[in-house]
Amino acid sequence: MTRIVDLRWAWECQQYPSPFADDAVYRHVPMLCDVLPYDPPADSYAPMLDHNRKRIAAAFRTVAEAPPGGVIVHCRSGRDRTGVLVGLLLAVAGVSPDEISADYARSEGCTRLPMLNTLAHADRRYGGVAPYLIGCGVETQLIDAARTRLLG
Repeated sequence: MTRIVDLRWAWECQQYPSPFADDAVYRHVPMLCDVLPYDPPADSYAPMLDHNRKRIAAAFRTVAEAPPGGVIVHCRSGRDRTGVLVGLLLAVAGVSPDEISADYARSEGCTRLPMLNTLAHADRRYGGVAPYLIGCGVETQLIDAARTRLLG
């Protein structure tokens, strides 16, 4: 493993410290604003995309810039923040929304609908996941690097 990406808030890391926090492969990259300016709906992560653009870009970059080898991405429960970042990564690798949402739904307590709605929102509002990421400040070469990492 060459990178561990921790998407949790700082208070979560203080309350539940990572055993890898002092390891050179560990990166703490909080994916959400410290105070959410929205109420998260149950059926979509669209507000997460809209209100956390710089943080999502930083998390995406952290994966894309990782050295060759395995990358672990996690948050507290591994469903919301992790699910969205992994969904974005899979989308730029050319995985279909149906396959991404089916993968997401394999997490405990999840259905396909929130991920389908989130990806549809990215398409409608931003023209797709890659244009969304570019609009967030992610360089095209990093989107290509993430795609290459996932496709081998």
